[in-house]
Amino acid sequence: MNKELAHVIRTYSTGSHQELSSYLIGKSKDTIIGILVDLLTMYINDKNSSTIREFITVTLAGYNHAEGKIGYNGFKQDAFVSGKILKCEAKPKNFDTHSKAKNPQKLNGAGNFSDYTFARLEKDKQEKDLKMLVSGFVDGRLEKL
Repeated sequence: MNKELAHVIRTYSTGSHQELSSYLIGKSKDTIIGILVDLLTMYINDKNSSTIREFITVTLAGYNHAEGKIGYNGFKQDAFVSGKILKCEAKPKNFDTHSKAKNPQKLNGAGNFSDYTFARLEKDKQEKDLKMLVSGFVDGRLEKL
């Protein structure tokens, strides 16, 4: 993480929005771009959070992203049945080519189901048109097949 990004994160978390705005106003365009790129790189590759990868997967599939960790990841209006809402669950996987793990998991379409319970499976069986969106990222970049 670069020093500028570290300062922005600290100020955002502990200071006022006015302090953050004042700090950023004085930065060059290249510095702001560097801060944003570093933040995106860090966030999209975060092993503990798939939120941004879910957002990319869901929105590229034509759904509206549903914020929050509980429930479905996306929804959209059915084009053929008036008033019907289609839901989706996103399971993005990020492969880190710089991983030090002995046997790093490759992209195989599995996604992460560690938070998927039997109760959730039973509930989802009732949802007739639930879509499972599986995507693969390499170092934070969506792979195309």
